[in-house]
Amino acid sequence: MKTIVEPQEHIAKLWGKQRIKEENTYRMMKYVMRVDGDDKVVLHNVVTGQLVELDPTEAEILTHLPEKYCDSMAQLIDDHYLVPNEFDEHQQVVNMRTILRKLASAKPKEGIRHYTILPTTACNARCYYCFEQGAKIVTMTEETANDVVDFISTHCGEEKKVSIMWFGGEPTVASKRIDQISEGLKRRGIHFNSTMISNAYLFDESMVEKAKTLWRLQRVQISVDGLEERYNAVKNYVNPKDNPYERVMRNIQLLLDAGIHIDLRLNFDLANYMDFKGLVEYAKEHFKGYDDFQFYAYPVIGEYPDNQGEVLHGNDEWRKKKSVELNDLAREAGVYRSKRELPHLEYKGCGADDDAAVTINANGTLVKCPEHFEEEQSIGNLKEGIVNNTRVQEWKEIADHETCKNCVFFPKCIRLKYCSAQDRCYFQDRNQQFYETVKRHSMNNGVQ
Repeated sequence: MKTIVEPQEHIAKLWGKQRIKEENTYRMMKYVMRVDGDDKVVLHNVVTGQLVELDPTEAEILTHLPEKYCDSMAQLIDDHYLVPNEFDEHQQVVNMRTILRKLASAKPKEGIRHYTILPTTACNARCYYCFEQGAKIVTMTEETANDVVDFISTHCGEEKKVSIMWFGGEPTVASKRIDQISEGLKRRGIHFNSTMISNAYLFDESMVEKAKTLWRLQRVQISVDGLEERYNAVKNYVNPKDNPYERVMRNIQLLLDAGIHIDLRLNFDLANYMDFKGLVEYAKEHFKGYDDFQFYAYPVIGEYPDNQGEVLHGNDEWRKKKSVELNDLAREAGVYRSKRELPHLEYKGCGADDDAAVTINANGTLVKCPEHFEEEQSIGNLKEGIVNNTRVQEWKEIADHETCKNCVFFPKCIRLKYCSAQDRCYFQDRNQQFYETVKRHSMNNGVQ
């Protein structure tokens, strides 16, 4: 057995080597990905992150499983590719997550290093599927922006290095508050970089320059809703000055030319998925030469009526099927080249269950999830800090889905009880993506 990618050190140390029992009958562990090609068999352990190429004898063993122990199994057992029939790998992963969380909580606190900031909940677009429909419009005041700088300065830790995601609403609607916070952090000697979720309509040459130099913007996720006619109808911008579709495409070019990474995403439904091919062709013609550009499709989830009152989100099976189909099209065109690392055991899901992350609302309240910014979700405020530790702990509770236990990606996937998306499966399309990642690593001897 040849190791192509070493296991994650902290996981390998925790799990150790598996003890061989010659009287056991062994089978493949559930959380192992297999890729066949070029006359070789490659296995990836989704718990440890290790990637190996089997020799012919080991590959032959796999065709006879479950099988009584033989000497040729030794390395496969050592590294947990093969396990006894009665082994419960699901419980093993649960136990390891618990230990890793406890180890992390026992470490000295390094401060809050990841901030999602809503400068405003206002938006210049009126997308029918927006989850923030009906939310109270609040734009951050100068005083609150100063409080943001004070809070980050106090809680960022000794290294004074933080990351910021600008969220909304549409963040650029309140670009002055972004300026103010960025300037304040710079004056305090706090090192930061930022990302943003934006529709990109309000960017122009001067804002792009400011985003690069003052905001230290490294990446923008931009949603599209189809080709020109459909896009303009769905976005339904407030008082547009020109053709919104053309303006946004121009701004994407400006951002890319400034060296800012763009993740362009089609939020697709039954009415616009057929536009994806045309958008891929446009992206291929205009943006393919940029290494900092990705274009992919993601389904609209939730029963939101559009401007004509129709619900266009499709059912679960349709969304899963279309996600694979559309993203395969983008990969084939060379505009979707996501460089994901090989999957391995995770013990934190997102910023919501991470003590080093917090969301700051436009009114100065603190919450754990930017999609749950309601007053009742508050864990504190900029003046007093985090005061509702009960709510903080509730966001760390993991949901237990019976159907997930046998999924090969279970070690990678964490669903939080408090999360409104806990019932969604994000790995249907990523299945193909991860298998391609494994294949790429195996062909390049672990180098992407």
